Amino acid sequence: MKRFYLFVLLVSFIIGLNAQRGLFGIAYDDPLNKADSLLCYQGFLATDIEGNLITYRSDYNKFVDAIILIVDPTDEIVIGWFVSYSKENTKEQDEYVLEQLEKMHGKAVYLDKKREKISWIFDEQRVAIYGYAPSGNLCVYYYDFSRPELFQLPPTIENKIDKNQPDISEP
Repeated sequence: MKRFYLFVLLVSFIIGLNAQRGLFGIAYDDPLNKADSLLCYQGFLATDIEGNLITYRSDYNKFVDAIILIVDPTDEIVIGWFVSYSKENTKEQDEYVLEQLEKMHGKAVYLDKKREKISWIFDEQRVAIYGYAPSGNLCVYYYDFSRPELFQLPPTIENKIDKNQPDISEP
């Protein structure tokens, strides 16, 4: 009986860890060096650093426009990330992303029909949100409600964003 409880505890622990790991193998609280290595291995290179936001792009992956890491500047750990997919992707390609999210995180726990967003709530602070930006890009946003100040766009980025860029200012 003790083995059974130990097994259940171990499985619960492993499932909890997997729930926090997301697209491109990135996880909450990953050291920046680890997340950077994961993205480089997948063909993404850092192209812009603005404040605590690091933008990665790939010349090889035409399905993803950008991946933006949101990093705690003092600890250099990932507290969130944002994936913007190409507006040219097909509906089937967007549905494939949703299927992968469901494999990683299980069925969505919240569906916001009005804003057309699907969410996975990992705990009281962290969430993943699947939806479309006003530009039509599919976006997946890994957000941490305990650190909203780090998810604010610096003024230099706000000046660069035009109507065709995804809105990452609000999950």
